[in-house]
Amino acid sequence: MSRKLLGGVATACAIFATLYAGLHGAKADETLNYKVFKDGDPIGFEKVVLSDTADGQIAHITTETSVQVLFLQFHYHHDRTETWKNDHLVSVKAETDDDGTPYAWLAEYEGDCYEVAGKGVPRREECNAAWPLTLWREDITAKTSLYSVIDAAPYAVSVAKTVDTSLTIDNRKIPATHYVMTGDVARDLWYDKDGKLLKTSFKKKGYDIDFIRVDAQ
Repeated sequence: MSRKLLGGVATACAIFATLYAGLHGAKADETLNYKVFKDGDPIGFEKVVLSDTADGQIAHITTETSVQVLFLQFHYHHDRTETWKNDHLVSVKAETDDDGTPYAWLAEYEGDCYEVAGKGVPRREECNAAWPLTLWREDITAKTSLYSVIDAAPYAVSVAKTVDTSLTIDNRKIPATHYVMTGDVARDLWYDKDGKLLKTSFKKKGYDIDFIRVDAQ
């Protein structure tokens, strides 16, 4: 076999090996699937898709609910993209249709400071390291300043950890850590051993609302 042919074969093998390693080394997206319930009845879903980047993670969140109250139908749709670098939030882009009322805004961060503005959202600058109410991450429980994912309205909260417990989801017992959030936002929160949300419960207009992760292990 000629030296030129050998060189071509070696180059092809090297390219194939690189492509193979890249394909098999790439980490697949992680998806957290939640069902939304009102007084025990299903009314929608929330999906969190987590994609790793070279220096962080991108989270895309979609929420959809439809509720019948007496003779009225209420619809809610929300899309949000969060960009994280080394566990620090660097930007949030959100669009919401809250039963016909549209909101669209962008928040951009530099350290603890951020600027947020958009449709239905007055421009605001803060340096309080607030995050949106992005409950899929357990480390939000360390925050005292948050803001709405709909219209970016600011919230002051406090969070207390209770005893570790377990949740039963679809007849499966799953170890969980329970927190109680109070203040401008009231939530019960349960997280798994990886710090991902298993369940959140709260009251809205007198109804019990639950977001329950249906693919938890």
